[in-house]
Amino acid sequence: MAESRRVSQKSRSSTPSAQHQAYDGDAFVQHFEKRGAREIIIMDPVGKPIRSTVSQRRTYNYASLLKPLATMARNVVRDLDPANDVTFMRLRSETHEVHVSLNTEFIVVVIQKLKRKAK
Repeated sequence: MAESRRVSQKSRSSTPSAQHQAYDGDAFVQHFEKRGAREIIIMDPVGKPIRSTVSQRRTYNYASLLKPLATMARNVVRDLDPANDVTFMRLRSETHEVHVSLNTEFIVVVIQKLKRKAK
């Protein structure tokens, strides 16, 4: 019985890495990793995460922040010119760059870690 507890504790602690390993052979993930992507999140048009390469908590955090921002950006662009629509957004901070591709069927979020410049 003590052995089964140890095994269950090990399996629970290795869950995040097992989740990441599930996407190791995925061609979609490999395509973005070649270009320097660290995290990939795919959401439906409502903002509900469908698939992600990061933890569930971090996924929902990004989804809850980026969906309203995308909606506001779309509304601003449509107010300026009703014929236009936002299809891509790029956000940059000192450490990360977030690319958001907006579509009618899904939203793709790719997060890259910026390389430090040598001084």
